Amino acid sequence: MIADRTETVSVLCKLRLVVLFTMRTISLWLLTLASVDRYLISSPNINRRRMSNLKNAYLWILIVSIISALVWAESGYCFDANMIGTPQKCYAKSDACRVFNDLAQSLITTIIPSTVMLVIGLFTINNVRKVHRIGPSSVGMSCNNYARRNTKDERSLTVMLIAQVILLTIFTLPQAGQKFYLTYTFYQTKSSTQRALESLIFSFVLLLTYTPNCIPFYLYTITGTIFRETLFKLLQNGIKHLNCFH
Repeated sequence: MIADRTETVSVLCKLRLVVLFTMRTISLWLLTLASVDRYLISSPNINRRRMSNLKNAYLWILIVSIISALVWAESGYCFDANMIGTPQKCYAKSDACRVFNDLAQSLITTIIPSTVMLVIGLFTINNVRKVHRIGPSSVGMSCNNYARRNTKDERSLTVMLIAQVILLTIFTLPQAGQKFYLTYTFYQTKSSTQRALESLIFSFVLLLTYTPNCIPFYLYTITGTIFRETLFKLLQNGIKHLNCFH
């Protein structure tokens, strides 16, 4: 069995956590910025729609990356290898570091992104409704069919938004709670069984935090008609190509 060198080599421990925390924060905040981009695109205001462009997208990606790296640069100081009495040997080495990291992970990677996505998502749905109100006057179609389609679109957007926020919270909040618990009970006397159980739970909730990165694909595929139809077409084409080889 190959040993995990990040648990015993201080430099590798620090580097791993700086990269891990930074990349996780970047991915979550890029999802949040994607919801802001949807809001801008759906806005009836042409000036806001113009704000949705590649130049601004690249700029915000750079800003998010720099801020994320600066926020988690402290991990290079706060974390160390060969720690005793912690769920992992590569862990925060002081009470101040543990409290800061618990708060930072709770706020930066869970509470704030979820809240922003929920609020911006509601504004996006409101934009869609505004566009739909002026739609029938400029497009020659049956008002009843138009209203039914609009209602369906709004319902789909609402379900997608609520599901995305709920799933993001479900998969990221447990780790924050677990880390707060470990920090609060750090100096309590625990049996080896309890420590092993806490380590297992810690590893499990840590794995959950990687799930939000793939949520949008499955969420859009399930709730979005266009995504679903495109996926089915790709599968059908793939099956046809496979049949050609037989």
